[in-house]
Amino acid sequence: MHLIEHRDDVASSLVRSVTRTVFAGSGSLRLQPDGMWDIAFLRSRRGFQVLRTGLTTRPVELPHEEGDEVFSIGFAASAFMPLMPGDRLRDQGVLLERIGSDRFRIGSDIFEVPRLDNVEDFVARLVKRETVHGNPLVASIVSGHPNAATERTMQRHFLRTTGMTIKAFSQIERAQRAVVLLRSGEAAAEVAFTLGYSDQPHMIRSLRAIMGQTPRQIAAAAFSS
Repeated sequence: MHLIEHRDDVASSLVRSVTRTVFAGSGSLRLQPDGMWDIAFLRSRRGFQVLRTGLTTRPVELPHEEGDEVFSIGFAASAFMPLMPGDRLRDQGVLLERIGSDRFRIGSDIFEVPRLDNVEDFVARLVKRETVHGNPLVASIVSGHPNAATERTMQRHFLRTTGMTIKAFSQIERAQRAVVLLRSGEAAAEVAFTLGYSDQPHMIRSLRAIMGQTPRQIAAAAFSS
């Protein structure tokens, strides 16, 4: 079994997920679109890397070997990094420059590699240096209660910050909800109706394109685990 540790108590609206995984064997981990972008710290026999990813619209396979470690901080879709805006990084990743074994560079600023227990300090420094900040308009759109703005302004902010249109992001959110329901044992036809897909084949096509799996595969994987 892989060693997986989570932090669910990070007091920042910019952070949605903090996870550290140490792999127990060789294989490949499928990373499905989750509406977040990440700063990930990857340690393996090949060395140490710091990766800034953008939001994804399709699954990404992460190969790993025994002992490899991934420490990932998932930022909300509304979190904006001016030096690396979302519209440049959709479905992409950028390796950040390392400084020795415990520091790395973003622009002209150097940051210490964080640990699971000091993520708050790391995020606070990102904010203090204005390396990352929240986009209130995008946050309001994601929450379902958009602030007053023209449709054009909302789309422009959303695309610049996240790298995708509001419609595309909503499709990913709906696919995520479908996965949760299918894993809980709900029938595919019921899930399609509940989430407003036009019909079950529509949901099947959407999940295959976004998550890389059919409803049957999603349900079977949950049952086998």
